[in-house]
Parts: sequence; C-alpha cells; structure tokens
Amino acid sequence: MPSFSDATEYGLRRLSDRDFQIYAARMLKALRDERKENAIAYYQPVSKRAMMVHESTAKVLGVGGGNGSSKTESCLVEVVACATGVFPASLQHLAKQKYCGPIQCRVVVESFLTTLEPIILPKLRWSHWTGADEPDGLRGHWGWIPRDCLLGGEWDKSYSSKLHILTLISRDPFDRSIVRGESQIQFTSKDQDASDFASGEFKLILHDEPPEFAQWRENEARAMRVNGRMLLAMTWPDDASIAVDWIYDKIYEPGLPGPRRDKSIEWLELHTTDNKMADQEAVRAQMAKWSKATSSVRIYGQ
Repeated sequence: MPSFSDATEYGLRRLSDRDFQIYAARMLKALRDERKENAIAYYQPVSKRAMMVHESTAKVLGVGGGNGSSKTESCLVEVVACATGVFPASLQHLAKQKYCGPIQCRVVVESFLTTLEPIILPKLRWSHWTGADEPDGLRGHWGWIPRDCLLGGEWDKSYSSKLHILTLISRDPFDRSIVRGESQIQFTSKDQDASDFASGEFKLILHDEPPEFAQWRENEARAMRVNGRMLLAMTWPDDASIAVDWIYDKIYEPGLPGPRRDKSIEWLELHTTDNKMADQEAVRAQMAKWSKATSSVRIYGQ
C-alpha cells in the first residue's frame, strides 16, 4: 500500500494505476481533513469591506451590516485569530501587530438559549459545517477554532457549558509548534443584568447585536484596564422600542469617515450583496419582495 512519501521518493510514474488512485484518494482526504480541522487557516474575507474589519486598529469598532453580510463571522475570526495566534494567510501581515500572546476575551450574545448554543458555538466548532453549500463546498466553512488549539484536541475538554467559557491553546503565529499559553473566551448574554459584566479584564470584547448601554459601559471599563478593544457587530433593528440612540451618538456618528471622525472609533458597513458565501440568487429574490427601506437595513445595514 503506497504512502504519501512514495510519490516524492519514487515519483508518481512508478505507481501503478490502482496505487495512484489509492494515493490520490488518501491525499484528497488528508487535504479535506486539514481544511476541516484548520478552517481559519483558509479564511478569506468575503469582501473588501470585510477585510477592513481586520485592518482596523480602532479601540472601538462598529460593524454595521445586513443580515448574512458576514458581520458576525468577520468579528469572530478577528477574536479567534488573536486568541489562538493562528492567523490565516490572508491576515498574516497583521499578525505581528495584533497578536499579543494569550488573552482574555468576552463575547456578548443576544441569548444563551436562542443565539449562543444554536448559532455562535457551531460557527466555532471545527467539526461543524456552516454555509450555503454541502460540507467542503465553496460557499461555507468548518468551525473557526483549530483542533490543535483545543485542550487535548477536544471541544468538550475546552468548553465549559456551565461557566460558558472556552479555553484555547495560544500558539506563536510565526511558529505554530510553539505554545505561548492559554486564552479564554467568556460568553455572556444580553439578558443578564449589567452588574454581571462588572468584573474581569478583557483584551477583546465583541458584542453581537446591540447591547444595553449599561452593559456596554461596564465592558468599556473591563477593556480600559488592559488597553483592550471593543467590537460591535449589528444590524439596525426595525423595532423602535430597542434603544439604539446611544449607539448612533457614541459609535456610529463619531466613527464615520471624514475630518470629524474620532480616531479611536471606526464605523464600517458590510453589504449582504458582497458576501461571496451567501446564495446571492436567494438574496436577490428576497430583495424583490422587500421595500426599499427594508432592504436598506436588512441588506445594506443602513
């Protein structure tokens, strides 16, 4: 039975047709397994706008976007890369600037029950596929946490469902064989009281959808202690009862491009129509049913 080294040592021409087919099948499986267990290494921002999320160094980064625009995915990749030290080739030029060793992160979701378990965690689990295509298709990805960055290579050893804490191995971004220590991602929920956020020090804090202002203020203090960054990924809500005026005043308006922009704040907008991973035919069909006002929010994040 041939091994991978047979082709290198003896040349493909010395393999029989049958052995070559076996070799090719094994090589294909190895490549699929590598992509599956190290999905983040193959990450490509879905658009130029999404790339700007990673290039930003703002202390406060607001990422507005339509539904399915990759606003959450882009921010999750930013957190995972900085926490694990595994930067994809597309972001390798940012590794020296952004990697600072093992870090503490916090991710605030809408709900543990309806958001964290069914939506956010599957995007991180290396064995779970997310996308419009079937597994290993072009439009989609395996979970962003590399398998070799999990304790013992196992999700259940790294993630505590009781504490909602994910412990990760942090590797040197330029020599993956070197372990720098352990990072942690703490998951919290918008339906928690603001006082629950009043502890800890976090280098990166990601809010997935608009938080309460009191929660944001508490998290600002946790990031301030270690010169950390705050990320907000959101679609402007249709529900007028959801308080977002403070986001407009404190993040959106000061973060817009122009001479009056606060240099510590940046606001970016991602468009669903730019997302190469989305089924754009389905997007166009839905846009045809929506009003222009609805599309401006749901597709363009305005």
